[in-house]
Amino acid sequence: MKIEYINSARIDVAEIRSNLSRFYPSTPDKFLKALKKSIEALSDNPVLYPAYEWNSSYRRMPVRDYLVFYKIFEERQTIEIHRILYGKRNIKAILEGLSEDDE
Repeated sequence: MKIEYINSARIDVAEIRSNLSRFYPSTPDKFLKALKKSIEALSDNPVLYPAYEWNSSYRRMPVRDYLVFYKIFEERQTIEIHRILYGKRNIKAILEGLSEDDE
């Protein structure tokens, strides 16, 4: 399956890079490399991770301290990455606030 990042996920990646760069210079690149590897692995087995309990249209994949929220579109053979969020945030509220304009 093909992987696509919607706008909100691209913004999340930029924010993660910015936040992690405050600690050690190599931290963002190491994390983003692990994130990319995990997301690319979805193309072989997109149903490996469970549906999100508050909104079953999303699946949730953990990557270190973050959660990747994605949707599978079988008819287009596409996985859309919607959000990449720090696991301790109020994720339910963030996902409920995701508007169609963000997609």
